[in-house]
Amino acid sequence: MSSAELRCIFPSLPRTNRGEFTVLGADPKNENFLYCNGQNVYIRDLNNPSKCDIYSEHTKEPVVAEYSPTRFYICSGDKGGKVRIWDTINAEHILKNEFQVLGGMVKAVGWTPDSQKIGVGGEGREFYGKVITMDSGNTVGDPHGHSKSINSLAFKPTRPFRMATASEDFTVQFLEGPPFKVKQALKHHSNFVNCIRYSPTGDVFISGGHDGLAVVYDGKTSEKIGTLGEKTHNGGIYGLSFSPDGKEVLTVSGDKTAKIWDVESRQNVVTFKMGENLSDMQVGCLWSGDYIMTLSLSGYINYLDRNNPSTPIRIQKGHNKTITSLVVDGTSCEAINDKSHTNQVIDMVIDGDTLITVGIDDTCRYSTISTCQYNSKSCPLPSQPRKVSSLSENFVVVACIKHIVVVDDGTSKFQQEVKWEPTCVDVHCNKSTVAFGSTMNEVHIFEYIGGSLTGKQKIKVEDDVINVKFSPDGAYLVVITGSKRNIKLYSVGDNFNLVNTSSKQTGKLFSVAWCPNSQYLATGSLDGSIVVWNLNTKLHKNIEVFIREAHKKGNVQCLQWLSNNVLLSAGNDCCIKQWNIKYE
Repeated sequence: MSSAELRCIFPSLPRTNRGEFTVLGADPKNENFLYCNGQNVYIRDLNNPSKCDIYSEHTKEPVVAEYSPTRFYICSGDKGGKVRIWDTINAEHILKNEFQVLGGMVKAVGWTPDSQKIGVGGEGREFYGKVITMDSGNTVGDPHGHSKSINSLAFKPTRPFRMATASEDFTVQFLEGPPFKVKQALKHHSNFVNCIRYSPTGDVFISGGHDGLAVVYDGKTSEKIGTLGEKTHNGGIYGLSFSPDGKEVLTVSGDKTAKIWDVESRQNVVTFKMGENLSDMQVGCLWSGDYIMTLSLSGYINYLDRNNPSTPIRIQKGHNKTITSLVVDGTSCEAINDKSHTNQVIDMVIDGDTLITVGIDDTCRYSTISTCQYNSKSCPLPSQPRKVSSLSENFVVVACIKHIVVVDDGTSKFQQEVKWEPTCVDVHCNKSTVAFGSTMNEVHIFEYIGGSLTGKQKIKVEDDVINVKFSPDGAYLVVITGSKRNIKLYSVGDNFNLVNTSSKQTGKLFSVAWCPNSQYLATGSLDGSIVVWNLNTKLHKNIEVFIREAHKKGNVQCLQWLSNNVLLSAGNDCCIKQWNIKYE
């Protein structure tokens, strides 16, 4: 029987926001690290980040996740104020408990060193934090003195138990317990307190704030010891993490630097300058075993070398927002630099060493793949583009909301206003026949002759057209329609007569891709599923492979075949997945 095997995942990067910190969760065994984006919690291998496990069971977007000290469980908190406690042993991540703790977003979770109690902080109505038991959810502590959101919290990792919380009300609270009660309110910051962490030995804890100060406190008494430097950073501090022995601490800031400090002397040991652009602001960090990591506002994860602070050992790149288009080239993961689109990129095609993109800034831009640079070739479009397809070298045809356009090497060569609102476009392998889909329940067939497009034929369908795609051998045109989820197959050589149809997928169809041999067709759906169809049989019977929840709690935005047996998929979960397809 035919089957699909998930070969690897190119996972989403952490979701970041300017002026906000992002937590990277630490693994007690220094093997993995945790973060959240969209509906998912990501568990990534520290040494090989391409190894990734994804937890997708929250009903609202998770914000923060942390391992228990025993490593048997992970606690994750979401935007709805719930925490879920789930196991790390089973591949299914069996749920231990779920509790509604806060009236708003959970921003911080932490475990007592015995792994029996969990601190939860964030936004609320009457209160902004609680300490609960992991078995019953009973309250065993309440940092009741805060007047605004709790941004971060930390437990002393040794007895006697202590807890510290950091808040947007500019204060740090120190609690003793259990049951945990406020012992002292610490007012040494002049702005939001973003992060707080205990050293592994429990001797000190440090808070970092929007005011650029990192304040060091005695771990048992909460007495202020001093600050890291006279002023720790020239911008807000968005993360700090202790070295495994607790003798040093890493801080990161909106001033685009990361710094290592000697805890005892409170002096700077190493400074990492991470760049000059807005995207180089540092919004999170983690020191786990031998790995020193920071998170840029771009979402990039930087592996730092303290002996070579000018150059990271490795930068883990990728996406942290919805992937809208996918094309295949042999290069590694790199961002296209220089003059980019000023808004979302909608679609793209590759022509040799040139990447041609269209975006909702109403431009068509040309980039050089080998140098990862946008070039000066940019063409304004008469209305917002929907799709682009390649005609010939540097020639593309663009389906815009109100126009059809031909662009040659950055210059508009032909444009025509139309009333049927194009939604998509594809060019036949003969490089002259062009198909447009529309919201008017039509497919329009044009011929490209002498530099212009001439209408030849109109095909009526029963719904708006989402996508059109010619088979690689040119024999067929597949048409994907909207709410009725229909797949329609037309014979090109037989005057576009309908030869097959099906509507087996349960969700609205977003994407379609032909296998190179033109025998198999893959479709992706709103319900996160992928179907591979065998065109040698009737479509209503010809499901070759059905991949349910290929992108769980997401939709499959785009598909691309690498070969007859290897399929790539990408979705609004910001992940790219590679599937091995085995035919019976």
